[in-house]
Amino acid sequence: MLLVTTGRVIADAFSMTTDLAKGADVVASVFAVLDRETKIDPDDPEGHKPEKMITGDVEIVGVDFAYPSRPDASIFKGFSLSIMAGKSTALVGQGGSGKSTIIGLIERFYDPLNG
Repeated sequence: MLLVTTGRVIADAFSMTTDLAKGADVVASVFAVLDRETKIDPDDPEGHKPEKMITGDVEIVGVDFAYPSRPDASIFKGFSLSIMAGKSTALVGQGGSGKSTIIGLIERFYDPLNG
């Protein structure tokens, strides 16, 4: 009985070696990202500065949006948002509610020079 149980445990351990190797690769890539030096150092006045910055109010009014790959599935219908200059704004909601889509639309279409 002891030999059968030990053999089973060893077989289970060997069957997980590929999963453990994949996990080690993932952990290494996470640490590579964490150890990377950023170009933007907020404490260095001579450091890299983004070319464009939003310095005024951001306002989105009545946006209707659907992804081109799924035109029948409406993501936003009449969506409006106002963000005041110098204020912090949080987008809160469950996964899949469109938070990242809103930020992507602002980044893609907002012209910081002309509003």
